Amino acid sequence: MDTKLKNQNNMEQGQQLNIQLDKTLPLVCENCGNDTFQEALFLRKVSKFLTASTKDSLLPIPTFVCARCHYVNNEFIPEPLKPQTEENAN
Repeated sequence: MDTKLKNQNNMEQGQQLNIQLDKTLPLVCENCGNDTFQEALFLRKVSKFLTASTKDSLLPIPTFVCARCHYVNNEFIPEPLKPQTEENAN
């Protein structure tokens, strides 16, 4: 089955991608195995000294959370926000 999917860059350019869904891999929650997700945000406070502004500001970082248990898969966490462990510290 051919399904036409557009990603944001292609939509802006008016192009379409032809992707066969049977050639893709499903993503499931690492915690509960659910296969549906919702958009969510990590919020980071940015000091006014970094932005030369008069106020601190917020930086929204988009991610996905499991629709069932609200777990964030490791691959959805930006590298700088991942907790440091001995394994990924080296």
